[in-house]
Amino acid sequence: MTTAFDPSGDFGQVTDFQQEATLQRPGTSDSWPLCRAVSSPVRVSEARSSAGAYTQDDVVWSLDAGEMTVAPQPGDVVVDADARRWVVLAARRGATGRWRCICRNLAIAQSLDRTIDVEVAVRSKDAAGAEVVTWQPWRTGVAARLQPIRSTVAPIHERLGQLSEWKVFVADQLDIDHTHRIKTSDGTIYQVVGVQKAQRIDTLMEIDVIRAVEE
Repeated sequence: MTTAFDPSGDFGQVTDFQQEATLQRPGTSDSWPLCRAVSSPVRVSEARSSAGAYTQDDVVWSLDAGEMTVAPQPGDVVVDADARRWVVLAARRGATGRWRCICRNLAIAQSLDRTIDVEVAVRSKDAAGAEVVTWQPWRTGVAARLQPIRSTVAPIHERLGQLSEWKVFVADQLDIDHTHRIKTSDGTIYQVVGVQKAQRIDTLMEIDVIRAVEE
């Protein structure tokens, strides 16, 4: 369904509400600092007529075209001054020379109510030539939701213990694999065993993890 998309109604007095933000392009190192960004709620009429494409929790970011060397596109991310990340769902340039971007904060929309740290394995050799694995921070403070899947009794280090499977949902598209692990704020460790990248820009990445607890 094609939704009416009128850029002209949001930019009347933008100079009174300008703020700093950054436009990022996931999968690249490209980013553009913005000094004249303006945010406002999506209009109720627009949300109602979008057949579910937009909600009243979404935000319109008005971006000055003169501050960017590229056009914003769906999948780009606007990072505001409070480090909140807004995924661009649609973008169109208006007659005022500003870009009108409808954006969604997936951490809010998908109830990502926890934060996790991601660590990466670093392998080295000790004095005897044996391999030593240490874990170093890779990404910290990632918004996430953890969901238990199943728990079974299994041998762990030659003793019986509980092996539980979980899914971790994150808004960021993290380039991780089995050489990474996840640590929650209480110090619990989950080993990464699989990942499913988001299939759409408004959905979450899923990380399959396991937690082993000796009895």
